[in-house]
Amino acid sequence: MRDFKDKIAFLPEPLRDRCIKAGNETGWRKNDVVDVIKHARDSSLATLGGQIQYRFPDATCELYWLSYDPSSRRPNEDWTSYCQRSAAEAISKFRNLPDPAEIREHAKGFPAIKDKLEQGIDIDEYQVFILYFVDEVRYQTLGDSS
Repeated sequence: MRDFKDKIAFLPEPLRDRCIKAGNETGWRKNDVVDVIKHARDSSLATLGGQIQYRFPDATCELYWLSYDPSSRRPNEDWTSYCQRSAAEAISKFRNLPDPAEIREHAKGFPAIKDKLEQGIDIDEYQVFILYFVDEVRYQTLGDSS
């Protein structure tokens, strides 16, 4: 299995330094997401998408329904085209996520978040945007889920 640092080696150091390790997942703050996706695309990685998480020391709350997943690889789509299209679709969906107030409203359904809000904690400080990427070799071993 690849080391965490290998997983994000395609990124320039400033973006690697801002990566938030979330178990086996990697995430970034909102302001970094588009740059990370573009670097992945330019490194011949397809973007599989991601979702918003709130990562507290004592809890993780995943807003899986607020994802920015591109559509599956199309039949006969070459790898370079898929990398470009998946990045463009993920960026478009990411940019069309609800505004921060609406995201916080969605998050209130989690007891851990409701407690944090009642304590006056700024939950946005704990917001992480998880991203998934894959290279062509690994993609072939995953099989096409479409």
